[in-house]
Amino acid sequence: MRVGARGALLFAAGLAAATGLTFWLGLRATREWQGSTVEAAERRGNEVVTLLAAALERDMKGGHVSVLLKVQERELAQVAPYELADRFARGFARFPYLDSFFVWTAGPGDGSTYAFNRADRRPAWDRDTVADVPYPVVIRQHPEALRSTVLLARAQGRLGVRFTLFEVSIEGVRYQVIAHLLYDGVGETATLKSAVGFLVNLEWVERYYFSDVLTQVQQIIDDPSLSLQVVNNTGAVVASVGPPLAQEATSAGATHVRHFPLAFAEQTLSDGPQRFRDPTWMTRVGVGNETTRLAATRGGTRTVLLLGLGTLVTIVGLGVTVRAARRSAELAEVQSEFVSAVSHEMKTPLSLIKLASDTLAHGRYASPEAIGEYGQMIMKESQHLARLIDNVLCYARITDTTSEYDLEVVDVSEVAQESLDRFAPQLRELGFEVQLQVPAEPALVRADALMLGQVFDNLVDNALKYAKDGRWVGVTVASDGDTVRIEVADRGPGVPPDERGPIFEKFYRRKGTRLRGAGLGLAIVRRIVEDHRGTVDVIGQVGQGSTFVVRVPRASA
Repeated sequence: MRVGARGALLFAAGLAAATGLTFWLGLRATREWQGSTVEAAERRGNEVVTLLAAALERDMKGGHVSVLLKVQERELAQVAPYELADRFARGFARFPYLDSFFVWTAGPGDGSTYAFNRADRRPAWDRDTVADVPYPVVIRQHPEALRSTVLLARAQGRLGVRFTLFEVSIEGVRYQVIAHLLYDGVGETATLKSAVGFLVNLEWVERYYFSDVLTQVQQIIDDPSLSLQVVNNTGAVVASVGPPLAQEATSAGATHVRHFPLAFAEQTLSDGPQRFRDPTWMTRVGVGNETTRLAATRGGTRTVLLLGLGTLVTIVGLGVTVRAARRSAELAEVQSEFVSAVSHEMKTPLSLIKLASDTLAHGRYASPEAIGEYGQMIMKESQHLARLIDNVLCYARITDTTSEYDLEVVDVSEVAQESLDRFAPQLRELGFEVQLQVPAEPALVRADALMLGQVFDNLVDNALKYAKDGRWVGVTVASDGDTVRIEVADRGPGVPPDERGPIFEKFYRRKGTRLRGAGLGLAIVRRIVEDHRGTVDVIGQVGQGSTFVVRVPRASA
């Protein structure tokens, strides 16, 4: 049996190791899948933020490249204003941030200045009435509000630059101005002949332009769960689409950023101040809210939890199986020892009885006194054999689920007296002093009288075996509230604390004992008492005897 238990233990250990390895491999695969998914989401975030930055850069310099770069000085001198209005109308249609165009040409006095404003979004400084015509451009000649702006652009001509960029404030509204300067001649003899430029309303840009661009980019990438933002040079979000991006995600690095300058011009051609070249604004894409990343995180967490739960259940099942196998092996071993012990216990008295009876039957005895001695031997061994058989039969009965107790109202005092009467010859022979204390009133319980007698018999028999040196046994029956308390005490060696639990287990034998027995007596006592809804315990100190305390519920009136 020990070899079988060892084999089961080794098999369980191997299975547990395989389960742990499976869990580790599954955990590693899950982490790699989650990592690859997150890495893919990171790449997508980089792609989206790059796309967004490229879209902004290309669109913001579109007015400069597509309109101003294509204007030549001879066109300004030869083309009528309404023909220029057609060209500027196409610029208005393609680039919504263009607010106004202006054209200055040299001439008498301060020259000639024309302004070309949007008809659908006229600047606040254009207060002149407009005829109700479906034309997208409103032409103004010599607009006073643009006088200082044109002078600033012309002032850059002294430096000989071709393109310039600066900011102005017109009636409290901030504008960015990009101007194309055209000269007559080259080098130091060149003179400024004309200037063409456009104005960008920066307040309108922050309020509307970036939101429109973000919306268009989000429609292109087709992922509404992504968070797209444009942040100005002070760190404030001026435009945002998609779900809100939590501050924790921003600080944890779950965003992708690209910086750009707030300049509506081609930087390689513009001669504006350095502050217009510095990339102080930025686009930001929140990857923390992306669908694939969230799915990877949630799916990975669920997978790990399921793997952990499966591993835990497997290990617990293995533990239960191993324990059951070991218990089964131990029980089989104990039962084998029990069968061997019971067989030996039965053969010993039977052999003595057969030897004594054979001696008496054939008259092989030395004197008449020997007849009494052989008779005493036969009686003693027959009592021991009967006790052993009674315990085996009693244990078989109480462990049989089909067997029921014959319950009736029983006086415990009478049962205790009957048990002591059965053991009276042995008690007298061994020189035991017996002390019985019972209450004046009947101590009534609802019990099986025969089984309750087995309780007393086994407790008294236990005292006879282990307390021979003390030569005293005390039996006390008393009413204690709702229970009847039964005490069987002796003055033997006592029970060590570490054995007070095991002695009530079946087939258990005290360490070092050489007394005859099968280890069933106290197990029978506990089973019968618990079946009667009672308790049993042992108290006392080693070397000063033991007291077995049984409590059984009193019978109701």
